[in-house]
Amino acid sequence: MPAPRETAVVVRAARLYYEQGASQTEIAKELGLSRSNVSRILTQARERGIVEITIHDPDGPPVRDEALEAALRAAFSLKGAHVVSAPRTPGMDAVAREGAALLGERAGSVRSLGVSWGRTVQAVVAELETQHPRPTPQVLPLVGGHSSLDQFDSGDSVLKVLASRLGARPRTLYAPAVLESATAVATLRGESSIGAVLAAAAQVELALVGIGSMGRHSSPHVLGLMHLSPAEREVFEAQRPVGDVCGRFVDADGLPLGAPTDQRVLAVTFSELLRIPEVVGVAAGAEKAPGVTGVLRSGAIDTLVVDVDLARAVLSGA
Repeated sequence: MPAPRETAVVVRAARLYYEQGASQTEIAKELGLSRSNVSRILTQARERGIVEITIHDPDGPPVRDEALEAALRAAFSLKGAHVVSAPRTPGMDAVAREGAALLGERAGSVRSLGVSWGRTVQAVVAELETQHPRPTPQVLPLVGGHSSLDQFDSGDSVLKVLASRLGARPRTLYAPAVLESATAVATLRGESSIGAVLAAAAQVELALVGIGSMGRHSSPHVLGLMHLSPAEREVFEAQRPVGDVCGRFVDADGLPLGAPTDQRVLAVTFSELLRIPEVVGVAAGAEKAPGVTGVLRSGAIDTLVVDVDLARAVLSGA
């Protein structure tokens, strides 16, 4: 093979083989070479870096972006940040797998664990492998229930599935998370069976929560369940809400909003959430950046698990 043509021949053979799917026999005929020469040329193509082979395993662990993680930790004073992507995999799936791995790692070292609701929380719990931590942590709801927000297609709640995966028995909160009046919330909180569960939930050592963004996914549904009057809706919008966590809304600066929405949620309070030793927040999708940014500024999240696109969107607006 003449030296001046060597690289050109290697590239041509590589293109025929890897891009056009030609066999080595076909390449040999095309280039006027023996089949053994074609085999050696293809080996050279890899050795010289002309061809690089990358294997994308859709079931492999998500890839973490350390630079984005460091930037998020610095921008929002986080204890931990997991920014992930996976080849040919939606951001939600990558976040779910990373969140499940983190949850499984943490579950064995805590005595109690609380969980909220949301699409991403469901995805994380669905990915969690069954394990048997000792001692078995107590599993509690951070919010009341609602079939459209905290249940799998099977009808099982996120709380029940999470407890099952950890070999635990959940403490159930037999009350809706969102009500139409502050009076109803106060009445239910006064019930000893409900008050006791919420009090215990406020004392968990680890919490898994979803992060909502105004107008996206579950957030509009939560608001709709409150049945705000036109006057109440005007008051709410004047507070410039951007996101929510455990059904409680915050503005762009991370300040928790008050009435009318705060009084219609049966859940741990914002101040109680701030006192939980580790709150793991999970979210996926760049469209959720405004809400995630607001919730991060509130200080409610200690460890964040997000996809690369969402991380970049949050940092661009920070």
